[in-house]
Amino acid sequence: MRTYGGEYTLELPREKVWEFMTDPHRVGPCIPDLLELKVESENRFNARVKVGVGPVRGKFDLTCELSVIEPGVVMALPIKGGGMGSGVEMNVEVRLTDVENGTLLKWQCDAVISGPIASLGGRLIDGEARKIIQKVFANFQKALLAAAAEAEAAVADAAAPEEG
Repeated sequence: MRTYGGEYTLELPREKVWEFMTDPHRVGPCIPDLLELKVESENRFNARVKVGVGPVRGKFDLTCELSVIEPGVVMALPIKGGGMGSGVEMNVEVRLTDVENGTLLKWQCDAVISGPIASLGGRLIDGEARKIIQKVFANFQKALLAAAAEAEAAVADAAAPEEG
């Protein structure tokens, strides 16, 4: 089993971050190299992604299910799937905490990889995993900030006096 983790601060209120990260329509597109996204329900989606680890390249089909552990604070995201004769099982936990300038997002991911990709070696897998995780959170942060700006613009438009 491999374990990854990290944290970063978002300059947005925790409620907005929670609302965004528990919506599969918003979270799904944050996956890097996404080829296809099918949202099955309000908490479950399937994704087909392009994967490349060293000389092994192909597509993975993943099933992701958002699960609330403590509303507004902690969620789990089990991810299972595979492709190219390899499999992956990840259990991601995300915890939100209010901080002075916004929200602290802490995450941890336990991953089990099987098949030909698992035989490539730890350094290669860890390096690629870190790149993918960094892209996920960069995409997440960009999409979240865009959604927040869009919501603020809608509120400003609604508050503006009508011309005429």
